[in-house]
Amino acid sequence: MTTSKGIDSYRLKLIALIFMVLDHIYSELNGPIHNYEHEALWPHWIPVITRFVSPLFLYLMVEGFYYTRSRIKYLRRLLIAGGIMLGGNVLINYIFHNVSATGKYTFRSLIAGHNIFLTLAVLFVFVWCLENIKQKEHKKISIILAIFTAIFSIALEGGFYLLPIAFICWLFHASKPLQCVGIGFWSLILLTEAVTSYFHAGSATSFYDYMCFDNEWALFPVVFLILLYNGERGKNTKFTKYLFYVIYPLHLWILMIARYMILK
Repeated sequence: MTTSKGIDSYRLKLIALIFMVLDHIYSELNGPIHNYEHEALWPHWIPVITRFVSPLFLYLMVEGFYYTRSRIKYLRRLLIAGGIMLGGNVLINYIFHNVSATGKYTFRSLIAGHNIFLTLAVLFVFVWCLENIKQKEHKKISIILAIFTAIFSIALEGGFYLLPIAFICWLFHASKPLQCVGIGFWSLILLTEAVTSYFHAGSATSFYDYMCFDNEWALFPVVFLILLYNGERGKNTKFTKYLFYVIYPLHLWILMIARYMILK
């Protein structure tokens, strides 16, 4: 359902991109610039106000799943982007000698870095499998793939927190209010877990600092953006289509290099 009021997909992506860059500047440079001195660090609430970004991109991906002219091409774009992102991360980690505690390169040390493309690609397959099961198409293989992608996604960036959101967005695709209730409930579960963990662990840090660190509960503002979404694609050019695919790796690679140079 579309309406002229509200915010279209292109503008939502621009909002997400701005907060995404802010989040990554904080996560990549905050510690190194200030020599990890607690009192000198930038405000701890910065990653709290940016937690909605990945859920928003995931929501728009699920929307794209239903409205794209070719699901195969959509998935291929995500996989190619994920492969390029992974290759760039490996190259940068190798050049700047990012090694393990043993002083040797390891698989983990070489692939270190952000790569939401792979998470989105796996969750795209997950949603596709769920839809096949619902439509009773390729049911057996879809069940197997759905289970595999669900488990595999947990090992990827943000997968544990995004998997339930992918399921909610698919299950209630016909109802934005129900999608928002589901996401809000998941956020409440994460908030409860964070608060419980703080008091049970007897952390030496303040409650404020801990909640800013264990911050996945703060994804709930995404529901307001979902409610504002008018179902329209918005500006549609080659530039807008590949904007995220270019800005995401480019700014992260620049920040990775800057972090390594600061720490050198």
